[in-house]
Amino acid sequence: MITELRKAKRVIDYLPIGLTAQHGVSGETMAGPFSSRIIDVSTTGACLLMTQVMIDGYHVFHTTREDDSLFLQLTFNLPPDIMDFNIAARPVWMDLFRQNEIRAFKMGVEFMTNPEGQQMKQLMAALARQQKKRAAWWSDTHRMVKAFSVSLFPER
Repeated sequence: MITELRKAKRVIDYLPIGLTAQHGVSGETMAGPFSSRIIDVSTTGACLLMTQVMIDGYHVFHTTREDDSLFLQLTFNLPPDIMDFNIAARPVWMDLFRQNEIRAFKMGVEFMTNPEGQQMKQLMAALARQQKKRAAWWSDTHRMVKAFSVSLFPER
């Protein structure tokens, strides 16, 4: 039996974001930007889909976890107002994502901001504006890829 460990309800989304690794003391950008997409999000964290996790020897998951002074800066660029939101996060888990020919990485992050604070309320309100449209695209595409996979490889 799988036990649900999440602190808050997740919402499916498919939103492009920028991600950089930052040094918390100096403010220096250690690596990035990495291209990423949020595939689900809550007030406490998110699941990211990434095609690349290393730049110039910096592994966005492992290197960031090895040093407590490092964190991830997620930059949301939200239409229609094109509002930029920056949220600090820590990587929690990483896994491979495989769908037919698609090879990528999924990474879970925990936000470092107050889940009930003003910044998170503004972000969640902005995300909600077009969330159903983005979520429908992700869900439909994911479902079609799975169906196509089963039709090609019925024994799987």
